[in-house]
Amino acid sequence: MLRWLSSAKTGEKAVYYNGMLIAERERHFAAGGFADTMPEPMKAARSAWRAYMDGAVYLVQKRNGNMNYDYIAVKA
Repeated sequence: MLRWLSSAKTGEKAVYYNGMLIAERERHFAAGGFADTMPEPMKAARSAWRAYMDGAVYLVQKRNGNMNYDYIAVKA
């Protein structure tokens, strides 16, 4: 995510997660997982959120089907 962000131009998009992020995060933490043991796609989602909080990207979703979404960062 950070590599893409450093070279992306305004309006460019990157899918940083596919699936149902909130449900998969809940399963991870409910099973005793920690932030430092999250799978790489979940770490990318966390990086995308930080970039959003810094004003570097907008975060959008595209529904692909039942409980299946593309999570997309758009360079601000």
